[in-house]
Amino acid sequence: MSDVSPRKTGYEHDNLRHVVITSTCFAFILSTTAVGFRVISRKLNGQGLFLDDYLIISALLFEYGITIAGIVLLYNGLGKHIVYVKPDQLTVYLKTLFTGSILYTCCIASVKLSILTLYRRIFPTKWMKMSANIVGMVVILWAACGILAGAFTCIPTEKLWNPQIPGGCMNLSKFYYGLQIPNIATDAIILFMPMHVVWALPISNNQKVGLSGIFILGFLTLVFDIVRLVALIDLSTAGDDITYTQVNSSVWTCIEPAVGIVAACLSNMRPLFKIVHTKMWSRTGSSRNTSQQDTLHSNDGKAWPRNTPSPTNTNNTTFDGTTHTESSDQFPLHRLSQNDSTN
Repeated sequence: MSDVSPRKTGYEHDNLRHVVITSTCFAFILSTTAVGFRVISRKLNGQGLFLDDYLIISALLFEYGITIAGIVLLYNGLGKHIVYVKPDQLTVYLKTLFTGSILYTCCIASVKLSILTLYRRIFPTKWMKMSANIVGMVVILWAACGILAGAFTCIPTEKLWNPQIPGGCMNLSKFYYGLQIPNIATDAIILFMPMHVVWALPISNNQKVGLSGIFILGFLTLVFDIVRLVALIDLSTAGDDITYTQVNSSVWTCIEPAVGIVAACLSNMRPLFKIVHTKMWSRTGSSRNTSQQDTLHSNDGKAWPRNTPSPTNTNNTTFDGTTHTESSDQFPLHRLSQNDSTN
């Protein structure tokens, strides 16, 4: 197979390895940084790790598995035309590809379950708990079906990398539709689940918009879900040059979970955001006070004291007149949970 010349096949010896390398590095750095900042935020807030944190860490480990699989594919022909791939490399390529759908499904399921567990923890209302449980069961069922379908794409499994043996394989386009459509649907549901609760909170409209914006960033994951589905459908009709035509779908398979991990971590980084905001505020306030004091000294030789409000005060007075201290990822749900006898 590797002895076929480009002149006979008519192929140009294109190489898309650089595309795979760039996307793999981007996904690795993005997801690792997000989870690292999330863990640091827990330490800054004096808290241990919660169940949602452990789930997102497991998602990161599966993302590492996807990255390793991508590297193995890269060294066994991914990004090159199949006529330039040796038979033994192609066997390794197809065996590694077999693990891709399983790792991807486990990673995405871990991200979804982490977000749902977070919803249960920071929005302790009866409606949210029930919704999170139902959607969580759907996600687990979807993951189980996806793993089974990926494991038995061909029967026997060996037929996937040894097509000469008797057996059969499922229709790939139907498999991709069956895997991605429930994935897109559950992402959309998870995306809009907290909106009702957020807009019922006793906080300012600016805070509501800010919180909604953090959750809506998950919309990027929904967009990438759709893009990946389109790439997979195109792949199923792209012909036999799989090592070259699979670059697009491989890139999105690596990037989509990484973006999902980042979206799941953003709402947990409030302590880091507060530190950055406090330092920026302090520097701005210090320089502004110095400038104003210099001006006042030059006018009458006297320094007028000026107090600059500090953004570090996290004590908030609720609508019922009580004062509470806001934690890093808890929201003022006192009134929303008063009538919830299940808490």
